[in-house]
Amino acid sequence: MPKTSMKTKVQISVPFLCGLILFLLFDRTGLGGQMVLAALSHEIGHLLVMAFLGGYPQKIVFGGMGIRIEKRPDARLSYGREICIYAAGPAVNLLVAALFFPYPAIRRVHLLLGIFNLLPIGVLDGGQILRCFLQNKIEISRADRFQRLVSFFCAAGLVVLAAAVFWKSGYNASLLVTTGYLLWLLFVGNSEI
Repeated sequence: MPKTSMKTKVQISVPFLCGLILFLLFDRTGLGGQMVLAALSHEIGHLLVMAFLGGYPQKIVFGGMGIRIEKRPDARLSYGREICIYAAGPAVNLLVAALFFPYPAIRRVHLLLGIFNLLPIGVLDGGQILRCFLQNKIEISRADRFQRLVSFFCAAGLVVLAAAVFWKSGYNASLLVTTGYLLWLLFVGNSEI
């Protein structure tokens, strides 16, 4: 039997670097650095649990729309292990929020990122946790249909909330753009960012 390589490829795209630079340059909140660190710690949480459970990633892609961790095609993980991997990112954010409770800026950034990623919307960790849970309990095609339905209604509700935030603030469209992107991914049937 051929030995498989455990090397992980890391791909950093020009759009990712440009987006990161623009984000940090035009950040009006002063929390840009905290947001980047929160996102990195989130992904490190996924990677650590994935490695612990024996599911080494094939590729880590820093793309125009975020960071994506690709599993190896031959990786066979149970639904429970996949749930642990998906839950690890938000868990790290919630743990950091608790550890840095006296520091409101750090606490808020990690808390919001952790909770946002737990929403049961397709490509988010919460959506993937829901998918794994349902596929373990009912037939896969029914589970996928139910997960898409839950994802659509949650994303639609989030769009309404994002529109209200934009309306009230008069300038903050980041949540609106993010939820619009999530809805677009749901419509085209893309299961990853």
